Amino acid sequence: MTAMDHGSAHERIEDLLLDPSRLAALSSSTTPEDIALREHLDGCAPCRADYESWTRLQAAVSDALVDGGPGGAAAAIEPIEPPPSLRARVLAAARSDAEAALAPVPMAAPPRRRWFDRSRTAWLGLAAALVVLVVSAGLLVDQAGRLAAARAEADGLAEAMAAVDRVLSEPQHKVVSLTTPNGAAGGSISWTRHDLVVLSTALQVPKPGEVYRCWLNNDGNGWAIGRMEFAGTTSYWVGSLDEWASFEIGPTTAFRVSLEPPGADPTKRAGPIVLEAALGS
Repeated sequence: MTAMDHGSAHERIEDLLLDPSRLAALSSSTTPEDIALREHLDGCAPCRADYESWTRLQAAVSDALVDGGPGGAAAAIEPIEPPPSLRARVLAAARSDAEAALAPVPMAAPPRRRWFDRSRTAWLGLAAALVVLVVSAGLLVDQAGRLAAARAEADGLAEAMAAVDRVLSEPQHKVVSLTTPNGAAGGSISWTRHDLVVLSTALQVPKPGEVYRCWLNNDGNGWAIGRMEFAGTTSYWVGSLDEWASFEIGPTTAFRVSLEPPGADPTKRAGPIVLEAALGS
């Protein structure tokens, strides 16, 4: 079997994104293409990080569409079956739009980066999956404000998804793992020179008045840069490094999340660190 190269691995992942069930089944698939992709991911840290980012994002979208996460309050929602042709129509539209995006352009027009176009293809697939999930979950019925809550969570995740799209389209993007104080896996941070995206499923929803605050630390100095938001069981934060034009991520730079008590000064940490990552490693 011919080994899969870096570019082919990205294309295969994005093909799988057009049908989320295929991406989820990658670990057990016996097709030659999927076997070759798994072997490539085993030996390629950047591709593996991208694959893990996509799967975490798909899981976050799925969780956010049902209040309380998988298996939670879904039973309280009256199910609405989507038309049998909906999935096929949505995926066909995504593929058609993607083909148009990849069509040759006149020589006089400035060339577009193929990576950006492939990334857009992947997002179309994820958007298609999102539509099918919304209809299948019966969220077209507003029971006790569930629809409004789902819309708010979906809007927040859409912002995170757009930021991840920008990050992954940058050749020099980086991904590092978040850990809890006892060393357990706690999520990931993806960033470029402009954007920083944090995703985690390790945090419990805070009590009223409490917030999970995000900090950048460098050589003992710390700056409060935002707070974690929640969509179901997934927490996230999206920020623009352009806001700190003079700040550079160096060897000692760390990102931390603390659980702050009600009424705490938002510029000074008062609560314990619950997640952290060394950005300069």
